Amino acid sequence: MSKNIVERYLVLKNKYRNYDTKYALKRMQAFRLATQELSRKGYEVALELLGSINFGIVDPTSDVDCILLLECDLHKDQSCCPAHCTNLSFVKTEISKFVSKRLAPETVNIDYLDTINLKYVEEKIRTESVLGDETLYCLLFYRNIGRPVNRPLFIPFCDQLEENHDFVKEIMSWAAEALEGYLNTNQHRMSFNKYNERIRARGLSLPEGLQQELQAYMEGKGKPA
Repeated sequence: MSKNIVERYLVLKNKYRNYDTKYALKRMQAFRLATQELSRKGYEVALELLGSINFGIVDPTSDVDCILLLECDLHKDQSCCPAHCTNLSFVKTEISKFVSKRLAPETVNIDYLDTINLKYVEEKIRTESVLGDETLYCLLFYRNIGRPVNRPLFIPFCDQLEENHDFVKEIMSWAAEALEGYLNTNQHRMSFNKYNERIRARGLSLPEGLQQELQAYMEGKGKPA
């Protein structure tokens, strides 16, 4: 398996972003304002957006898949807050309320695929106990494949992890396997068909370069040597 599958994904994602719809841009702004509002209330939160909004090919019916990153002192010894965490529940409720109000009359379904407690991340880095920690793998993985909201909150942690050469060696093969597993799901493959149809529905044609990149990515090929 080629580790270049990650690079291929990033190239493809950036090319699709050239087709950002107005719905994608409106949603990005709504989530940015939601994190700012939460910060004013004393809750530091960031997001990595995945799915259609990550590629910019959004229509009014699209769900929002995201990773929630928050600072929670109540559970700083845990990589993610338990479901009953009051901070977690409040943050999710406030994001939904704010985004729904901002985008009304559109209705938006937000699906939280994962959560990471940045206080846990901070402690792991401080104590230099990052090797073998899958939560830290996930943090760096999400940062590379997603679309960030409130990036300054967590990017210093990602930078520190990337400066650790032993950690980077560990995560490279893990990330390639994780992305390849995602690539092989029917849902992921169907998503690209959906994105392409939305582009064509806007009266646009897919450039040859994009089609070639997509084909190479779906076949799991790395860049030629």
